[in-house]
Amino acid sequence: MNRVGYYRLPPVRGVFFSPVQEERLLLLGCQEVFSDRCLTNAIIRPGLDKALAALAPGGTLAVLSLHALAGTTTDLLEAVLKLKARGLHLVVAQPAIDTNADPGFFATCEILTAFNAERAMVKAAEAALVSKGGGAQGLKAGAPPSQSEGGD
Repeated sequence: MNRVGYYRLPPVRGVFFSPVQEERLLLLGCQEVFSDRCLTNAIIRPGLDKALAALAPGGTLAVLSLHALAGTTTDLLEAVLKLKARGLHLVVAQPAIDTNADPGFFATCEILTAFNAERAMVKAAEAALVSKGGGAQGLKAGAPPSQSEGGD
């Protein structure tokens, strides 16, 4: 299948379908639409799994917002890069993203993922340096002012 849609339902009792979201995804050119219920810390998303299984390499997953894919930036980056690794494209209605027309979004996600990994390494190195008693002297609050500053 060329383009499938995916959305998440709000955690409201009795709501099992969103005709508005489904219609918007169909207007984006989706041949089929899948959904899941939004749950706190939902890691298992059978609707998303079905949507991805329906796509052949080169196919496109369409979502209305990035929130459909993840609840945190780190999880979003992971989800987007999994799409790229499978040879899939992503279309987002808001903000407007279409990796068919401009694959730069994937490149940006790769850069942000690398930055996040590097930042974790830097934080670990800083913590190790401080715990060994080195490197923290200039960072302590209330360090005495430089003696080169003259006054009358």
